[in-house]
Amino acid sequence: MRNTYLSAAALALMAASAPSMAAPGFEPGMYIDIDLGRASVSSNKYFDNSNELSLGGNVGYQFTPNFGFEVYSRSLHFNPFRSLGAPLGYYPERHDGIAALGTVPLDAHFSLFGRAGIGRTVIKSTRTSIPDRTDTDPVVGLGVRYAFNRSFSLSLEGTYLSKSEVSLISFGARYQF
Repeated sequence: MRNTYLSAAALALMAASAPSMAAPGFEPGMYIDIDLGRASVSSNKYFDNSNELSLGGNVGYQFTPNFGFEVYSRSLHFNPFRSLGAPLGYYPERHDGIAALGTVPLDAHFSLFGRAGIGRTVIKSTRTSIPDRTDTDPVVGLGVRYAFNRSFSLSLEGTYLSKSEVSLISFGARYQF
């Protein structure tokens, strides 16, 4: 796990220090991003580790072609009846956080990016008599993005919430103002 953190940090630093290979017309700006994906829990500390639909949204700012910062929120499941008949336990429900993004443009359209951040994961109980809890979760991720133009791009990303042991695979659309 420590190697994953070090790899993500190294990628982010390399991306921030790499010369820009993006089109010369780069303009910094704010962006919004929505994504749809699959969340899976790799830990047996939760009662259910099945794959769940995940929906997320991000608001960020791209400072340079190589560095951006964002605030995000995403659901980790969409089953409203999850706790009915379930054994006593917990399951991750939502994750909100902040992240720095390092980007390495490969050409005018494709780029690789890495995410390093921290967030708060809401852990729900399957019983109302047991209180819900929250975990502070370091987050790392890697992805690829295809930009149709300066404003619109699509991405595919793998993200890992380390403390709650949730893996996310997501497909997103981004609009930069």
